Amino acid sequence: MKKLVLYLTFCYPNEKRFFQILDILEKHKVDILEIGVPVENAHMDGAVIQDSHRQVLASGVDEAYFKETLKKIKENYSFEVALMTYKEGIEKFNLLSGNEDLYDGLLCVDEMITLKEFPSPIQLYNEDLSEAEMEERISNNRMFAYCMSGVGQTGSFEQVPTNYIETMARIRERSSLPIYIGFGIKEKEDVARVYENGADGAIIGSHFMKIINTSTLEEVEAYVQSLKSV
Repeated sequence: MKKLVLYLTFCYPNEKRFFQILDILEKHKVDILEIGVPVENAHMDGAVIQDSHRQVLASGVDEAYFKETLKKIKENYSFEVALMTYKEGIEKFNLLSGNEDLYDGLLCVDEMITLKEFPSPIQLYNEDLSEAEMEERISNNRMFAYCMSGVGQTGSFEQVPTNYIETMARIRERSSLPIYIGFGIKEKEDVARVYENGADGAIIGSHFMKIINTSTLEEVEAYVQSLKSV
């Protein structure tokens, strides 16, 4: 079965709205929630996600509140939770110290998390990886392989590149990991296309965040429902 992953920055735009959106994801059986761990320098992300990180940090979120909220999510929702962060977030929120029960996967975009450090790391793949880099990432990858549609920042693509097709083939030569495509996916047609091209799942981040910023809860729900219809 194909999987849908939606990205939300932690407690964005505020706690109440964040949990209202999680209720929508639960209602429509979204498979995985990717939570962006807020950092000062989210350099792999575009302006929409960077701005959301700054807003959440300005609210004064700390490690205790962060972990209490993750515990609440795990207790009240059925979707899996994957954290997306940077080395800065790993250190700020102490994510490698006894937190295995709070989330199902962990992706650090600027420093590879190994199996020695966390039982279910997620790795990022693109067409620029060398053979050695790909082998190392696959050997330290669980949950799913996060395959970028093409090299670039989140939110920087007008259309979904097709570079991921070759990258998926390289991964599948070496692993049976499910492969989910992210970067540039916006509408249900994009989701359908990556499924047709052999992906096991689709990840939507920046576009979903834009919809949250500009839409009512009813419009957010209609969007999620359209994605799940694929």
